[in-house]
Amino acid sequence: MTAKGASAISSVQLVGAGAEDIFKNIFRPISGKNPVFSVGSILHGNIFDSDVLIDEVVIGCESSSCFSINCHGNPIIVENILELLKKHDVRITDARDVMTYMGEQKYGDNTIAIEAEIGQSQAATIYGAKIIRHQMKMGLLQAANWWLENLDTLELDDIKEGAGQVLNDSEIADLFIRDVKIVIAGPPNTGKSTLFNRLCGKEKAIVTDIAGTTRDWLSAKIRLKRIMAEFFDTAGLDQILSGQNNIDAESQGQAVELIKTADLVLYVVDFSLRGDDGIRKKLVVFNKCDLAKKLPAEGLNISAKTGQGIDKLIKAIEKALGVADFDVRKTVCFTDRQRGILKQAASASTKQQIKKLIQELLKGSIAV
Repeated sequence: MTAKGASAISSVQLVGAGAEDIFKNIFRPISGKNPVFSVGSILHGNIFDSDVLIDEVVIGCESSSCFSINCHGNPIIVENILELLKKHDVRITDARDVMTYMGEQKYGDNTIAIEAEIGQSQAATIYGAKIIRHQMKMGLLQAANWWLENLDTLELDDIKEGAGQVLNDSEIADLFIRDVKIVIAGPPNTGKSTLFNRLCGKEKAIVTDIAGTTRDWLSAKIRLKRIMAEFFDTAGLDQILSGQNNIDAESQGQAVELIKTADLVLYVVDFSLRGDDGIRKKLVVFNKCDLAKKLPAEGLNISAKTGQGIDKLIKAIEKALGVADFDVRKTVCFTDRQRGILKQAASASTKQQIKKLIQELLKGSIAV
């Protein structure tokens, strides 16, 4: 269940019928007494392969068919435990598959609740987890049940409009659930790399006074006020540089491609420069304001070198993305399956189509 690689602790989840019988064969408590695998109990002991000690572990009994093995995080130890479990006819699978099984045991055929159980663990922020959790009992689950119960009295257009509104709100909610992609772009030598380093809190990018120093992109994940963002430092956009040689042309091409897929572009220019380059989803940032004798009355003025205006910039980023004042209790969808169903509902032509779609939303199969 934990990430692969070396760590202090690793967790392996064992689920399914017969899980307790397997532990009776491989687990020996430190106390020397016969283990009692009661729900909610925590057991301390060792795992053995016959008489060969594999590791000292803590076993968590989460249900009658669900147990967690918390071992030391050496990948060799984890691999030895997995190999031992395979000897007992255990199928090794990934965390999502296991969580789906656990969700089905807990929520039955409530597909939205099962998806929420999985989604919460994968959300990039605490706000994202809260948004998803709200859909389990209220939010999307409540809206879908209400549509179904009142289908005869509701107007078809009202249901379609409601589905469309959920989809619209979901676009902003998604920014809390995943990492937001923010590209730092602009002309050469305007302080893009200095801003990138300032946001990172350390120097990751090389900074010089020579135009075109950054030829490849760098990225770093940075937690802002309400979201987790991956910032990309890119080569300066310059038609002259793009035609100098293959390397510069490739750098310009990479920057353009990153801009196309960004959730937001921080377009960094010198405080004295103004103009429009046609880039969409853009927040213009006027850098080097520490060198200005008089700052413009309008615009986002910062100094990446001194840190002046950075807090204001972060607030402006979240406002531009629409997350600053977003209510985490809104009704939203948070999986591709849900989005696909609601898109069909928003364009449905009959109530019978709507009914089938809502039933699929509530009790459909999860793509694992």
